[in-house]
Amino acid sequence: MTRGSNTRFPENFKISLPVHDYSLFQDLTILLLVSLPINLLFHRIQLPSTMGFLVAGILIGPNGLSWIGHPDSVNNLAEIGVVLLLFVIGLEFSLSKVLKSLAGVAGSGSIQILLTSAVVFLICREASFPTHQSLFIGLLIAFSSTAIVIKMLTDSAELDTMHGRLSIGILLFQDICVVPTMAIIPLLAQADQSGWGDLVLALLKALAAIASIFLISRWVVPRALHIISTMGSKENLTLFVIFLILGTGWLSQSLGLSLAMGAFIAGLILAETEYSYQIILDILPLRDYFVSIFFIATGMLLDFQQLLHSFPFYLGITLLVILFKTVITSLASLAIRNPLRVSLITGFNLSQVGEFSLVMAGMALSDQLISPSLFQSLLIVSILSMLISPIIIQNASALALGITRIIAPKLATVEPKEEETSEKKPLKDHVIIVGYGLGGRHLSKVLQESSISYIVIDQDSEQIKQALSEGVSACYGDVTQRENLHRAGIESARMIVFLTSDYFATTQGVKLARQLNPQIYVMVRTRYASQADEVTSAGANQVIPEEFETSIEIFSRVLKEYHIPNNIIEQQIELVRLEGYAMFRGVSFSAESLGKFSTYLTASLTESFHILDSSWVNKKMLKDLAISEKSGVTLLAVVRDQKVHAHPEQEFRFQEEDIIILFGSHAQLDKGLELLQKGPG
Repeated sequence: MTRGSNTRFPENFKISLPVHDYSLFQDLTILLLVSLPINLLFHRIQLPSTMGFLVAGILIGPNGLSWIGHPDSVNNLAEIGVVLLLFVIGLEFSLSKVLKSLAGVAGSGSIQILLTSAVVFLICREASFPTHQSLFIGLLIAFSSTAIVIKMLTDSAELDTMHGRLSIGILLFQDICVVPTMAIIPLLAQADQSGWGDLVLALLKALAAIASIFLISRWVVPRALHIISTMGSKENLTLFVIFLILGTGWLSQSLGLSLAMGAFIAGLILAETEYSYQIILDILPLRDYFVSIFFIATGMLLDFQQLLHSFPFYLGITLLVILFKTVITSLASLAIRNPLRVSLITGFNLSQVGEFSLVMAGMALSDQLISPSLFQSLLIVSILSMLISPIIIQNASALALGITRIIAPKLATVEPKEEETSEKKPLKDHVIIVGYGLGGRHLSKVLQESSISYIVIDQDSEQIKQALSEGVSACYGDVTQRENLHRAGIESARMIVFLTSDYFATTQGVKLARQLNPQIYVMVRTRYASQADEVTSAGANQVIPEEFETSIEIFSRVLKEYHIPNNIIEQQIELVRLEGYAMFRGVSFSAESLGKFSTYLTASLTESFHILDSSWVNKKMLKDLAISEKSGVTLLAVVRDQKVHAHPEQEFRFQEEDIIILFGSHAQLDKGLELLQKGPG
C-alpha cells in the first residue's frame, strides 16, 4: 500500500490468533515448569528423570490435576515430543559407526529381538489377536529403554563390566532395528485391507524411502551445508536444519511413513555430516526439554481411571512381561556362551519396555493398527515396567548371584571346550589374577619375568582365549562361585589380586576367597575411594582406589616439574598412603605429618643443568656468571667427559655437554637455572 492510498480497512477488521495457540504456549510453559524440579529431584535421589516425567504427566494430565486438560493439547504435545525426541536421537545416532560395530552386537541382539517377538506373537495369536496386531505387539515388547539402562549403569559405574557392555550391545542392536520397525508399522496397518501385492508394493516404497536417506546423506545435504556455512551466518544453518526436519517429515509422510520417522531420518542425515558436532552443540541445550516433553506428554495420555480400575490385572501383566523379558534376554546371552550370572544381570537390566515402544504405540494408534483401548493397555504396561525397572536394576547383581547359587551352581562353572584351563600341574604358593584386562596382562608379564607362578581367572571368554594364546595359565569362570576358585587353587595360593571392573563380583569374590583360605593375601583394585571401606570389610588386605593413585601420580609429576628430588617425592607418596589417603579425602593431617611435609618442601636441594648449544652459559667463564650474587645458589661442581671438577676456578670456561651441579632452595634453583639458560634479565 502506497502513501496517500485511499484504501481503508473495515472498522471491524482486526488481527487475532486462535485461542488454542495461546493454550499451546501455556502448556509448553507448564511442561517446562514441571520438568525443572523433577530433574533436580531425581538427580538427587539418583534415579532416571524419565520416571519422574512419566509420573508428572499422569498427575498434570486430563485424568489427574487437569493442568493440561484439553485432549487436543495433549495429543499435539505428544506428537511434538515424539518428533523432537527422535530428531535428537537420530542426530546422536551415527549410522556409519553403528554398522561398523554391528558384528559385535548382532549375535545376542538378534536372538533377543527374534525370541521375544516370536514368543509374544504366539501368545497373542493364542489370545485371538489378529496376525498383524500380534506381530506389532511382539516387536513393541522386544525393545528396552536405553535412557533408563544407561543412566543406571553409569551411576553405578558398571558400563565397563561384562554385563554392562553386553547390555549396551543389545540396546545398540535394538537401535539399529528401529528404522525397519518404524517402516513396518504403516504396512501392518494396511494388512487387513490390502492384498499381498499391495503390501509388497508398500514395502518397496518404504525401502525406497530408506534408500533415499543414504543418497541424500551422501550427496545433497553435505553440499548444501557447505554452501550455507560459507555464507558465514549461523542463523542460515539453523534455518536449514529446521527446513530439513520439516522436509523429511513431509516426504516420509507422503511415502506412507510418519512425521516421527521423518524427524529421525533428518537426524540420521545430519549425523553423517562434518557439521553434526556444531548442530549438536546448538540443539544439546534443548535436548533434555525435548525428552521431558515426550515423557510428560506420554504420561498425560495414560488413562489413570482405567489403571486404577484394573490395577491388579495390569500389575500382573507388567510383572509377567518383566519376568518374560528377563528370561528371554538371559537365554540370548547364554546362547553366545556368557556366564549365567552375567546373563541374568543383563536380563534384569533389559526387562522393561522402552521409549521407542511408546513411540511405536503412538504411531500404531495414528495408523489405526491398534484400537484406543489396546493402546491404553500397552501404554499402562510400558509405563509400569519403566517405573519398576530402576529398582530391579539396582538389585540385579544380588538377585543374579542368589539365583545362580540356588538353582544352578554348577552351570556357572561350565566352560567351553577350547577354553579349558591350561595348567598342567597343581599350583602352590601362587598368585590368582582375577580379570585379564590391561592391568591383569601387565601383572602377569611381571610375574612371569620374576618366575612367580600364577593363574588367571576371568568370565569373559574372549579374554581367556587371549590369555591361552599367550601361553598364560587361565581358567574360565565366575569368581563369585567357589568351584571356580577351587579350580584356580585358592587353598594353596599365597595371594589373589582382583582387577575386574565388576564391583559387586569383586566384593563377593573377596568374601569367598577369605572363607576358602583365611591366610591368603587379598589385593583389590577399585574404581572409587568410596568403595575401599566396604571391600576392606569384606576381607581385603590392601585396596588400591584408581582415583587416589591417579591423584598421587599427578602430584608427583607436579613436584618433579618444580625440581623436587625423587627421594622426597617418594617420601610424600608414602606419607599420603600411610595416612590412608587422608589428604584427598579432606581429612586433616596430624601436626607431625604437616611438619614433615613442610620440612620436605622447604629443604635445600641440589639440581643439575645440562648445557646445550642454545644455553646462554655456553662458552662463558665462571667469573662472568656471578651466579651466587644474582640467584643465591652455590655451584658445587661441573661434570665434563665423565670427570667431576669440584668447585672450579673462576677462569673455568663452560662448554656444550657440560653438566653443572647447583645447590640451593627451590626459589634460588629456579633463578639459577633460568640464568644459565637465558642469561641475566
